[in-house]
Amino acid sequence: MLSVFNSRIALPTDTLAQSRGLRCLAVIAMVGTLAACGTTQTAPPAPIYTPPEPVIDEPVEIEPDPVEEPVATGLIPPHMADREIARVALLLPFSADNSGARSEALRLLNAAELALFERGSGNLLLIPKDTQGTPQGARSAAQAAVEDGADIIIGPLFGPAVSAAGQVARQAGIPVIAFTTDATVAGNGVYLMSFPPEIEVARIVEYATRQGVERFAYLGPQSRYGMAVHAALQDNAALTGGYVAAESFYTGDVEAMARASARLAEGVFEPLTPEEADELRREAWVPDPEAAFQAVILPEGGTRLRALGPLLISQSVDPLVVRFLGTGLWNDPDLLREPALHGGWFAGPDLDARTNFETAYRAAYGNDPSRIASLAYDAMSLAAHLDGGERGFTREAIEEEQGFLGADGLFRFVGTGLIERGLAIYEMRSRGLREIEPAPLTFEPIEAF
Repeated sequence: MLSVFNSRIALPTDTLAQSRGLRCLAVIAMVGTLAACGTTQTAPPAPIYTPPEPVIDEPVEIEPDPVEEPVATGLIPPHMADREIARVALLLPFSADNSGARSEALRLLNAAELALFERGSGNLLLIPKDTQGTPQGARSAAQAAVEDGADIIIGPLFGPAVSAAGQVARQAGIPVIAFTTDATVAGNGVYLMSFPPEIEVARIVEYATRQGVERFAYLGPQSRYGMAVHAALQDNAALTGGYVAAESFYTGDVEAMARASARLAEGVFEPLTPEEADELRREAWVPDPEAAFQAVILPEGGTRLRALGPLLISQSVDPLVVRFLGTGLWNDPDLLREPALHGGWFAGPDLDARTNFETAYRAAYGNDPSRIASLAYDAMSLAAHLDGGERGFTREAIEEEQGFLGADGLFRFVGTGLIERGLAIYEMRSRGLREIEPAPLTFEPIEAF
């Protein structure tokens, strides 16, 4: 049985009037019937019928439709309901099949949260999204971020995922600050917060040229990373008046690296005598004007680099004569244990700025950050900076020509979506890295976080 409580069904005025008139007629008819049953001797007087007063419909006032108040859109936590929220979506492979990717995602999240705590205002909301480590997962995560009202997207981590998420973000007009070094996915609102090898090569070649190097060599993998380094070496050597005099590529294991080393050095150098080696150690290094090449770049890291250096020396390519050059992959304390690399140069970020970030991270989480965790810290710090600025999350604000100072020193984004960094030059020593040329502090006057 359906019960209706406190029914508020309104009937029209004329319907109510007709109902009252019918009830009056029914009462009069009933009175007449009762009187007729009481006697038959005297005819009752004719009933006097009084018609009901005419019902005059009053005009019905029509209330205007209520004006709806604007409704806030996007994800709003209860404790931030009364604030003007800026939303930052963080797209990372939290559930990727690869355990290394999952671990890196957590470190990046930690770094972003640290920046939010240190730099963010009370109206900045961080919204983590899982890309699952796949392009389709990244696309879905980006779409969810758009639906949540994200003002800016940080991440994803890998190139294919950045490409997929970038398509969604561009359609929604939301900028993306991603972590890949794959330059093919950058541009049109997608920016790469990374350490691209091209800028590292440009810096080390420029420095080596100022030290007198004219002839360069390349020994490295025939991979995407290796080919990017090779192309940058050719371009920047030409820009500085030098050229690539020799090159040798390899794919595969240490045996392939050994064969490539032999091809590079074949018939070029003679072994140094002990007396020659001692004399060169006592003197400051200067490029040999008669050498086939005066510096060789080795775009490797870890155990592969620790194997590559001795392989070159075994082919009489001695670092006392030929300067070994590296990329950011050389920024690894474990490599200092390899004597063949001592004296080598590479370009890297400001270590003082990096040390400050690492100290804060350890204090917050009790462990060391990964090498790229600082990228998430700087991306989140940039988002907090943009939130407090008059230009908001616009491309104009992101592409601030003067640049920014972050956990890895000076950086700025250009219109292509690529990053430029102020890098220092370091020399590998047995007791640690020696800074031989500091990182620049400005592109021009800059804004600091």
